[in-house]
Parts: sequence; structure tokens; C-alpha cells
Amino acid sequence: MSLPVRNFRGGSRSLENGNEQSRTSIVIPSLITICNAVCGFIALTLIAGSLEGSEIPKLAQLNKAAWFILCGMLFDVFDGRIARATGSASSIGAHLDSLSDLVTFGLAPAGLSLALYHASVSGSVIKPLVWLFGLAYFLGALLRLARFNAEHNPDEGSDGHLAFKGMPTPGAAGVIAGLVLVYFWLDQWNSWELELIAAEKPESVSQIVSLIPHFLPYVCFLLGYSMVSNRLIYPHVGSRFFTRGQSFDVFVSVVFGGTLIVFFVEPVVCISFLIYMMLPMIRPILRLFSGRSVRETS
Repeated sequence: MSLPVRNFRGGSRSLENGNEQSRTSIVIPSLITICNAVCGFIALTLIAGSLEGSEIPKLAQLNKAAWFILCGMLFDVFDGRIARATGSASSIGAHLDSLSDLVTFGLAPAGLSLALYHASVSGSVIKPLVWLFGLAYFLGALLRLARFNAEHNPDEGSDGHLAFKGMPTPGAAGVIAGLVLVYFWLDQWNSWELELIAAEKPESVSQIVSLIPHFLPYVCFLLGYSMVSNRLIYPHVGSRFFTRGQSFDVFVSVVFGGTLIVFFVEPVVCISFLIYMMLPMIRPILRLFSGRSVRETS
């Protein structure tokens, strides 16, 4: 009778180990998602501090807030992928992910654009309109995430999709954060790559930099529409770059892009997200030229 007892104990131990592994596989993706929300919360705290004033200069806090928005994107990339790899995807995780995205990619970018505008522009008569544009961005992110939750199956995941209807909220937030980073990058003019171009900041650059806070609210309004539009189709970058069987050209693009980011972080991030925002408008033109080249070679 001792053999069945040992088998029973061994089975109970394996069951306990299985439960511990399942709990770990559920907790890890949730913790990564929460880190995304924490980044958004820190960004909002920095934005609020820039409005109140503190020992740290206002603009320096907004620059840090933009970096925390981008940091939240890194966590957003891996939480769903790890959940599906461990088989722990659930509806609760999907809702938690959407709520975190609303904080980091909805509230924080809208507040960032408004704070930069009010810190840089004084005596403007269109300030009520600027608040309306920021609200349009936030509502666009809110409606997009609500629609995504209604149409999305957590077990399938989004990595299998090659395209999105409407601009994803991380992409929209990247446009705002990228423009803010370029604003500080050019305004401070203290990086080595800029000093190679000119020892002192040219006056023309100062004039261009001063325009960014002025048109940033209008960009928010455009992004708010882009997130909820069914006519605008955006590619799923994760599905195209991180799935198996990708070509060598994709690998070279990732390596080359990563090298550029290391040396030219701010401009590469800004230009990449701006190109992504304009892809629905650029794609028909590229298809037109590619069609012509095919006809000429045939």
C-alpha cells in the first residue's frame, strides 16, 4: 500500500508545482502591464509638476515625461507577447492592458502637449480651442481602446493581425512624445551631433523650434481622428518585424534602425512616428510609383 501513497504524494506535488507555474505565468505579464501604467502615472506627475513649478525647471520635467511615455511603450510591447507565450492571456489582462494604455498613451500625451503649449506660448486667444484639441486626442484614445476591447479576443492576441483600423494609441503617443523630444533636443543644442553641425544654435533653428508648441495641439486633434477612423489602415509593426520567417531585409532594417537610434535617438524616434502617422497617405503614392517601375521594367 506504500506505492500508491507515494504516487499520490508525487501527484499532489506535481499539481502544486503546476499551480505555482500557472500563477507565475499570470503574474509576470500583469506586472509588466502595471509597469506601463506606472510609467504613465510618472509622466502625469511630471506634467503636473511643470504646471505648479518646482526646483526642477518646467521644461526639463516635460522632457522627462516624454521619455516615460516611450518607456511605457517598451512594456506595452512585451506584456501581451509574454502572456500569449506562456498561455496566460485572459480578458482581465486585456482590460488591464487597455486601462494602462489609456493612462500612458491617452492622458499623458494630451497633458504633455497642453503643458508644453502653456509653458511656451503666452497671451494666446485660442487657449480654449487648445484644450478642446487635447480633449479630442484623449477621447479618440478612449474610444479606440473601448472598440478594441469589444472586438478583440484575448486568446487570439493582436500579433496575428497585420493591420489596424485606425492608428494604435502607442503610435499616436509616439508622435507627441517624439515632437516634444525633438523640441528639447534642438532647443538646448548641447549634443555632440548638433555641435558638429554648428557650435551655436542658428537663428533659423530657433524659429523652427518655437513653432512646435504652437502646432502640437493641432497634431493632437489630427491624431484623435486618426485613432477612431475606419478608413485609415495602419500596419502592425510587431507582427511584421517579430514573427518567424522574416526576410534578411527586415533583419538588416532592424539592425540599421537600432544603430541610428543609439546615436540619434530624438530625431529618429520623431521621424519614425511621423512616417507611421502618414503611412495611409504615403502608401497610395508608393504603390503608384512601384506600379510604374514594374511596367517600365516589363
